Amino acid sequence: MPIPWSGQAAPFGFSPEGASATPWLPQPADWGERGVEAQTGDETSMLELYRTALRLRREHPALGDGTLTWLDAPAGVLAFSREPGFVCVVNLSAEPYPLPGHTSTLLSSGPVEDGLLAPDQAAWSSV
Repeated sequence: MPIPWSGQAAPFGFSPEGASATPWLPQPADWGERGVEAQTGDETSMLELYRTALRLRREHPALGDGTLTWLDAPAGVLAFSREPGFVCVVNLSAEPYPLPGHTSTLLSSGPVEDGLLAPDQAAWSSV
């Protein structure tokens, strides 16, 4: 489904003002809070997470061409590194997972407290 653009009611910016045609994709009534207009500037929103990820992908030298190295991790945790100095960890387990030695968290899908990545979260770190 497309991301809604603006407004608090369908068609959420997909049709011109005053249009009478029904949008070709159904749009749930609660989508207003998920729209670009509502999420812009909210650092906890999915839109800003993606914008930050795209910016980092352009800026970080490890996120271009190259190979990755899988890191040892317990069941339910995916971890890999790329040179120079990048680590990605995805915690699909039920327990918090300590991020490998890193200097800073570049991006995370939720708070990283005391170096622990909560269940069902992902983080990009520099090493």
